[in-house]
Amino acid sequence: MTAGVRSGSRWRREGRRAAWPDGPRRRRARRARWRRWAAAGLAALAVLVTVAALRPAPAGGAGVPTVVMARDVAAGQTIGADDVTVSVRPGGQRPVTALSTVQAVVGRVAAAPLVVHEVVTPERLVGRDLLAGQPDDQVALSVPVLDAASVGARPGDHVDLYATGSGTRAATDVVVLAVRAAEESTGLGAGAPARVTLALDPTQAAEVTRGLSALQAGQSLVVAVRHGFGAAQ
Repeated sequence: MTAGVRSGSRWRREGRRAAWPDGPRRRRARRARWRRWAAAGLAALAVLVTVAALRPAPAGGAGVPTVVMARDVAAGQTIGADDVTVSVRPGGQRPVTALSTVQAVVGRVAAAPLVVHEVVTPERLVGRDLLAGQPDDQVALSVPVLDAASVGARPGDHVDLYATGSGTRAATDVVVLAVRAAEESTGLGAGAPARVTLALDPTQAAEVTRGLSALQAGQSLVVAVRHGFGAAQ
């Protein structure tokens, strides 16, 4: 009888030991390990995502090649290969008409002062693109004006030019090709005045040039937008 009891007790103990690997405690332990491993994996993934987000985009990454000025160029100066460079910029950070190759810029003449890091567009250059659609005898001439933005002058407008001192009309019914706002003065000197680039025939160009030469100190040209071509249209 005693031997039978002992054998039964030993069988139950061995049975419990055999069942232990799939028992509740072992299952809870496995689930705890899985949760720890999953948490560690998610933490590592979060670190990788954060590092990727903070890593600067490579120069050749997503974006559009954009020509920018590498140095300042004065109005009327021919742009050389050392004056420009190509930068990759997202589409939302560049004008729609921005040029994308240096070949489209080198050898062209600046219609107005161009400053370092400025994006180059056809409107800022004198040449075939700026005069596209104009009569063959037209020339592009950039002139300083008292103010252009306040009257809403923009490319495509037809304007008159007047001298502030004498009130003489320097140009009549000429087309605006480009507009550049005045630049604020710095500690190094006075800022550049506002400028407009105009499409002129040879006679009009001569009249405007004479008007500029007749200006005295403190005088300037004033832009008058002709009826039917202003910003209200």
